[in-house]
Amino acid sequence: MASYNPNDLLNQIFNSPETLNEIPQLLNHTHQYKTQLNRELTKQISQYQHPSQLNNDILELITTLKSTKSKAASTQSNIIVMTQSIQCLDQYKKNLVLSMKILKRLQMLIISNNKLDGIIQTHNYKEILSYFSVVKELMSYFKPYKSINEINQLNLIINKTQNKLIDDIFIDFEDSFTNNFTNNQLVYGCEILELVDLKYKDKLLNWFYNYQLKEIKSIFNNLDEAGNLENLNRRYIYFNNVLSNIQNNYLSIFPSNWLIDLELSKLFCKITKQDLINQLSNSNQIDSSLLLTSLTKTLDFENKLNDIFKTNDFDKIISKSFEPYLIIWVNEQDKFLSNKFIDFFQISKIPQEYIDINNLNDFLTILKVNNIPNIANSSIELFKIFHKILTQIIKLTNGEVLIDVSKVFIKYLYEYYLKHLLPIINQSIHPNQNSLPSNSPSDNIESIKYLTMVLNTADYIINNINDLQEKFKNLINEDYKDKISFELCHDWYFELINKSIICLLNKISDDLKFPWRQFENNNWNNMDSVNDVSTYMIDFKACLNNNIKLILPLIIRDGYIRNFCDKLIENIIYSFMNHLKLIKPLSILNIEQILFDLSNLKDYLLIIPLYSNPNYDELKISNEDISKLYTRLVNNQFKKIETLLKLLLTPTLPVDNLIENYFQLIGDKSVANFNKILNLKDIDSNQKAKYIDNFNLQLTLSNDLQDESPILSNLDDNSSNLTNNSEDYQSQSIHPQSQPLPQQPDIKDLLSSKSPEPSLPEFLKSKSPRILSNNSLKINNFEKNLREFALNGENQVNKFNENFKNFGKLFRKDNSNE
Repeated sequence: MASYNPNDLLNQIFNSPETLNEIPQLLNHTHQYKTQLNRELTKQISQYQHPSQLNNDILELITTLKSTKSKAASTQSNIIVMTQSIQCLDQYKKNLVLSMKILKRLQMLIISNNKLDGIIQTHNYKEILSYFSVVKELMSYFKPYKSINEINQLNLIINKTQNKLIDDIFIDFEDSFTNNFTNNQLVYGCEILELVDLKYKDKLLNWFYNYQLKEIKSIFNNLDEAGNLENLNRRYIYFNNVLSNIQNNYLSIFPSNWLIDLELSKLFCKITKQDLINQLSNSNQIDSSLLLTSLTKTLDFENKLNDIFKTNDFDKIISKSFEPYLIIWVNEQDKFLSNKFIDFFQISKIPQEYIDINNLNDFLTILKVNNIPNIANSSIELFKIFHKILTQIIKLTNGEVLIDVSKVFIKYLYEYYLKHLLPIINQSIHPNQNSLPSNSPSDNIESIKYLTMVLNTADYIINNINDLQEKFKNLINEDYKDKISFELCHDWYFELINKSIICLLNKISDDLKFPWRQFENNNWNNMDSVNDVSTYMIDFKACLNNNIKLILPLIIRDGYIRNFCDKLIENIIYSFMNHLKLIKPLSILNIEQILFDLSNLKDYLLIIPLYSNPNYDELKISNEDISKLYTRLVNNQFKKIETLLKLLLTPTLPVDNLIENYFQLIGDKSVANFNKILNLKDIDSNQKAKYIDNFNLQLTLSNDLQDESPILSNLDDNSSNLTNNSEDYQSQSIHPQSQPLPQQPDIKDLLSSKSPEPSLPEFLKSKSPRILSNNSLKINNFEKNLREFALNGENQVNKFNENFKNFGKLFRKDNSNE
C-alpha cells in the first residue's frame, strides 16, 4: 500500500524498552513469513508457465462477457415493450395540458380585448392601460401561432384597436394643449404609447417640444431683428417663461422618468447654439462689448439651468460657440493696452516724492522720513490692467483664448521693457551731449534715481510675471497648460537688473576718478614714514559714501543690495591692484601705507550693507547686524591684494627667495602672472630673463601648483591701460553695451520654446574667489624670511625693522577679523 508506514507498526511492536529483547524472535518470524510467501508466489507462477492454460482462461472470460451483454440487450427490449404504452400516455398528458393552457390564455385574450373595446371610448387611460397591458402580453405569447387563421384574425382586430387607441391619445393631447384643459389621464396614455412602441413616444415628445418652441423659433429667427445678438437675452427670458409654465402645469401629464423639462431645455440650447453659429459666422463685424455681454448672459443662463436640474449637462452647451470669436475681444484689449502705453509716456517714472529733489541732504532727509519704493507707477498700473483683463475673461472661458491673452501680455511686457526701461539704461551708457556734467550733484542724484528705479521695477515685474503665469496655469484648461510660458519675459527683465547694477557700478567708478588721480599724485617716492589715512582714501570713502547712502536705500530687495555690494568690492579690489603700477618703485613704506589705507577702507566696506536702512546710525554698529557671509566675502577679496602686497615686500634678490615666496603666496605656475609681479617690482627687462628661467626651473620641483591663481587673474599686464582700469573691470562683466538688443519676437512664436524654472541668473550671483588653503600656513614662513632678510642688512631697506612692526600689526588685525 502506498500509505503504508513501517514506523507505525514498529512502534506498536516495540512499545516499551523491554520489548527490544524480542528482536531475535521477530527476525526469525519475519524470515519464516517471507519464506512462505515466496513458496506461494512460486506456485502461482508455475500454473501459468504453459501458454495453453492462459489462453483457455482468456477465452472463457470473453465468452462470459458476450453472454452477459446479450442478456442485457434482451432485458432492455423487454422493458421497452412493457413501458411503451406508459410513454404514450405521458405524451398525451403533456399535449392535453398545453392545449388547455393555450385555450385558457386565448380565452383570457378574448375577454381582455372585449373589455378593452368596451372601455376604449371612455378615454379612461388608467383602466385602458391595465387591459391593454394584458392584451399586449398575451399577444406576444400567440406570436408563434399566427399561422392559425383564427389567431391571425384576432391579431388584426387587436392591432386595429391599438391604432384607434394611439389616435385617441394624440387627439386628446392636442385638445388638452389647444383648449388649455387638464386631463389627468394623459400620463397613462403616455405609458400606453411607450408600451405599444418607443417610436410613438418619440413622436409625441417631438410634437410637444415643437409645440412649446414654435413661438421661440418664429420670433427669434436669424431673419428678423429679434434674432440678433442684441436680443439673445430676451430669447433666454422667453424660454425661462416657457420652462416655468411646463414645470408648473405639464409635468404631471408625462411620466416623471421622461424628464421632459430637461430634454426640452437641451433641445432649446441645441437650437440656440446653431442659430448663434450661423449668425456669428455670417456677421462682417461684431462688437466686442456686445460679444462679451451676450456671452455673459449665456453663461448665466447655462448656470441657471444647471442649478434647476442639479446637473452639469449645460456647461458650455451654448457658450462654446462664442469661443472662436473671443479673439475679437482680445484684439480690443490689445488696442486698449496700446493706447494706455501712450499715457504711460506722460507719467513720471519716478515717484512724485523724488522728482524735484536734487540736493543730496534733502534727498537723504526724504529717505529717512518717508522711504517710498522707487518703482515706476506705470508698471503697477500695467499689472492692474493685466489682472483686470484676466479676471474678466476667466469668468467667461478657460479655453484656448487664454493663450491669446497671454501672448498679448507678453507683447506689452516686451514693449514696456523696450520703450520704457531700456532707454534709461542706454541713456546712462551713452549720455546726451547736452546732459549735465558727470560731476554735477544734480546729475549724480538723477542718474541714481532712474537706475535704481529700473532695477526695482524689473524685479517687481519679474515677481508679478511669476504670479501671472501661475494664475494662467491654474485657470486654463488642462489641455493648454503646456502652452503658457513667460520665460522670455524673465530673461528680458533679469537682463535689465544686470545692466542696472553694472551702470551703477560704472557711475561709482566715474566718480572715483578724482580720488584715483590723488592716489597717483600722492608723492609716494618721498615718503619717510607711515602716516595716518591718506588724503586720497578720505576722498575715496567720501565719494563711496555719497553714492552708497543714495543707492542702497533705493534698492528694495536685499538680494540685489548684497549683489551690488559684492560687485562693488570686487571692482574696488581690482582697481587697487591695477593702480599699484602707478607707484614706481613700490617701496616697503608705500606698501605699509597702502595696507593701512586698505584696512581703513575695509572697515568701512564691511558696514556698507547697513546703509540700506536710511535711518542707519553709524554710532550704533553691532556685529550681529553684519552678515557673516558678507564679512567672509570682504575678507576674501581684501586677502587678494594683501597677499599681493606681501609678495611685493619680498626683495628682488636673491632670485630664489622671490620665486619661493611667489609659489607660497600665489601658488600657481603661470609665467604670465609671474611677469606681472616683475613689472610691479619694476625689474629691468634685461634682468627678467634670469627670473623667468629660474621660475621655470623651480616649476619642475613643485607639483602642487594650480594653473592660474585667482589673485592675479584680474591684474592687467599692460601699463597703458591704467587710466581705464575701472572700465576694464566692467568689460569682464556682462556690460550693457556689449549685449545686443533682443529682436522683436513674433507673438505667435513667443511660447514655442521652453526653459527651466527661473532663478537668479548666473551674472547676478556673487562669485566668491577661490583662496589657496595653505596660504595661512605659509604666511608665517614668509614673515620669518623677511625678518632674516632684515637682520642681514640690505641697503635698500634701512628702516625695515622699525616699519615691519607696523606691518605685522596690520596682518594681525586682518587675521583677527577673519
